[in-house]
Amino acid sequence: MKKQWDDHSAVNDIRAGKQEGATYLYYQYEGRLRGVFKKWFRGLSDDDAEDILQETFIRFINHVRKASPENISAYLFTIGKHECCRFIEKKQLLSSQETTPFKQNNDDDMCDDVDDLNNVPSDIDIEREVAFLDCFAKALKKFEKKENNADQCFSILTLMFEGWSLKEIADKIDRTYGATREFFSQCRKKLKPYVEDCLKHNR
Repeated sequence: MKKQWDDHSAVNDIRAGKQEGATYLYYQYEGRLRGVFKKWFRGLSDDDAEDILQETFIRFINHVRKASPENISAYLFTIGKHECCRFIEKKQLLSSQETTPFKQNNDDDMCDDVDDLNNVPSDIDIEREVAFLDCFAKALKKFEKKENNADQCFSILTLMFEGWSLKEIADKIDRTYGATREFFSQCRKKLKPYVEDCLKHNR
């Protein structure tokens, strides 16, 4: 009988020193990760995105062998974000004369300053962010049990985490920008009491 995989069983497989779980996660997420890398940064070629993807999975596998995160998809995207920053800083250092540097596609200060090599995120930065995401994931489970429309809030939050703008999300879910923005605002207000402890510990 063919094994039924999910994210957690795949991580358990990796922690047991096997390969199938890593293969499952790679094919589950590689397309989304490539798309997000290009959404985050203009100028990434297909080869650039592939290099970042490979480094993301190498680092992910090394990390989950030590500890299994609560929110595995968020863990992967967090590591991918940091690998984007590492890649771009290294590339800009080697191509300091480049006339068209990489630009971020959203308003977030994702890498703080991609021109400063000292800002390359460390493993400690990643672990701190993942600890926050795990706390956030547990809070969301409580939110899901108690609040209406929790699944719709999750959908919008997931898309925003993956780099979609509110306008893009509105188009995707076939709602007006104003209605989407208002719903997102309501979600944030409802979520706030559930995630306050996570935010306090992340300061």
